[in-house]
Amino acid sequence: IIWSFQGKQISQQSFETFYQFQWRPREKLFNKKEIAEVSKNLKKYEKQFNAFDEAKKRKLRLDETRGKRKNRAAFRSTLARLKEIRANMKQERMALLNGYDSEDESNFTTREVTIETILSSKEELVY
Repeated sequence: IIWSFQGKQISQQSFETFYQFQWRPREKLFNKKEIAEVSKNLKKYEKQFNAFDEAKKRKLRLDETRGKRKNRAAFRSTLARLKEIRANMKQERMALLNGYDSEDESNFTTREVTIETILSSKEELVY
């Protein structure tokens, strides 16, 4: 016997070599009048359920956004703290390097070198 999720019997067949299949059918929750009532008011229920689903999705999105903002704020505070530590250590680094400031861009010279190599060449005569 095969039953629907609503408790209606869908099919019943006998098999010679089929030994066991256990399934407890559900009790009928509604009578025909109540089923007709639910079918008639399905649009109203659908709107209620959709509104509930949207509110739940919105809440999940807000929670996710709050979590992302919290992580971003924690990252920024850690970054600011590390920048402050680096700035405080600058004088100590300069003292160890005999007054040389390794962060000053004017201490460096930038040279751009371009090397071109011909990999292959082919000559063609055009008439």
